Amino acid sequence: HAPDIFSVMLELKGLYIKLGQVLSVTALPIPEPYRVLFRTLQSDVPGWETFDTVVKPVLEEEFGRPLDQIFEYVEPIPCGAASIGQAHRARLLKVSGDHDGTGNAKDDLEVIIKVQYPDAAWQVPADIQCVGDFLKICVWAGAVDESAANLSFNEFSRQFLAELDYEKERKNLQEIHESSLDPKAPYMKRNVVVPKVFEELCTKKVITMTYLPGPKVEDEAKRQLALLGIDTSKGIGSIVRDAAKDAANPAEPESGELVRRVTKRLDAPTRKTPFSWRVIASKIFGQVLGVDSILWAVRSYRRLLLWSQAAAVSVIRGVPRSIVPPIWDSWADAHHTAAAQAARLSLTKEWLDALFDVHGHQVFNLGLFNADPHPGNILVIEEEGSDSPTTKLGLIDFGQCKRLTQEEQVRIARLILSVANQESDLAVASAFRDLGITSKNNSTEFLAKFGRLMFGPLKPEHLDHSWHRKLHELDQVRYFPKELSMVYRNSLLLRGLAVSLQLNYSICDQWRAHAQSAIDRNA
Repeated sequence: HAPDIFSVMLELKGLYIKLGQVLSVTALPIPEPYRVLFRTLQSDVPGWETFDTVVKPVLEEEFGRPLDQIFEYVEPIPCGAASIGQAHRARLLKVSGDHDGTGNAKDDLEVIIKVQYPDAAWQVPADIQCVGDFLKICVWAGAVDESAANLSFNEFSRQFLAELDYEKERKNLQEIHESSLDPKAPYMKRNVVVPKVFEELCTKKVITMTYLPGPKVEDEAKRQLALLGIDTSKGIGSIVRDAAKDAANPAEPESGELVRRVTKRLDAPTRKTPFSWRVIASKIFGQVLGVDSILWAVRSYRRLLLWSQAAAVSVIRGVPRSIVPPIWDSWADAHHTAAAQAARLSLTKEWLDALFDVHGHQVFNLGLFNADPHPGNILVIEEEGSDSPTTKLGLIDFGQCKRLTQEEQVRIARLILSVANQESDLAVASAFRDLGITSKNNSTEFLAKFGRLMFGPLKPEHLDHSWHRKLHELDQVRYFPKELSMVYRNSLLLRGLAVSLQLNYSICDQWRAHAQSAIDRNA
């Protein structure tokens, strides 16, 4: 029944699209036929509202005038669709001089119009109410735990309702864009750009912003994972979340074998066995060489192979074709992009360094950050007329932002620095407790290990499921502060992307300077 249920979810839209996105990556035992279909909702929702009968009337009503008085054209096919709206590429009208009709430079003529579906404002709250009522029935029947169900439902509904607030999203985007223009911020240095908002073309249902050309990091990451021989059939979003989950909290006996997971090749057998030589080998190599060495070796091997192929292609192309065997010529044609592929692999670390730096600045300096920096919200900016790889990145979609007070910034900074400076268990646990976290046994050892696991580098013991089992036996978290939860979500997604690309990042080391600046600024 998976196709039928999927079809109904697409028809109901809104909350049910979001539910499918959540179920596609949940740890719950969702049957694979359902999960495969739900994964298609992660990056782009199949189907969309028609432009002439739905989208165009909404835009003209919101702008108060015909579209041809504002735009040279609006592409009727959306460039992206989500659970509550869709986005269209457009071009602003030109006028005499160096500006367009909105007073913006010619370089800003290409824009993206993000429009909310007309029924979303009432449909989403109504759907949430229905799910809440159904949850109450499940609690009454004893099917789910009341406190856990309420906590999950409240967080889910809060986040989904926040996506309806386009005015807040516009303000978030505007503030982050303005901060990106500060030469003291890392954006310019790191080649990271944020779309500019056209405030006069924004309403409660529409956000208009500059167009950023290029594929999503999601697509680029999938290409690089394929180069590294990693199976991408599950979708890059699932791979990133799996890598992040494995790094933070393995849920099954073999899932703690992080290196084995992220280096699984297309031709590797999928059958799981506790005596698998890959499991044993990854444990031994992880303990002897360390996580960094293994991941570096995987990337270096593939990069060396690509450069070798590029050199061979160059030699073959330098020989007259009349004397080159046809099989060599065919091989050279098939591998002519090896040099560009190797260059792209080399750029990956620069991209991740930039992402950690920019998001660390948002958390500890701006106090406003995107809590959902998944690969679909990051673009690899392509320079016009150039096919060569670029280091420039673009950040989009700021519907899931979190704002921190100065006091919250300082407390989180103290936790980050206590881990980065390798302070005592008591110091790390105290920084954790200052944030309001509570655990069943209030164990200092547990809180210290938990803090280092969250924000420290991945270590060989983290690849051992027994280490995680002992940690959970030691104590259990009862309350996790919301402000830290969103910061951790941000760092977890970034680290998941890094690990899936064979890069081991320590959150505390990446954010040390930003955390220290928050302490110094509020001393």
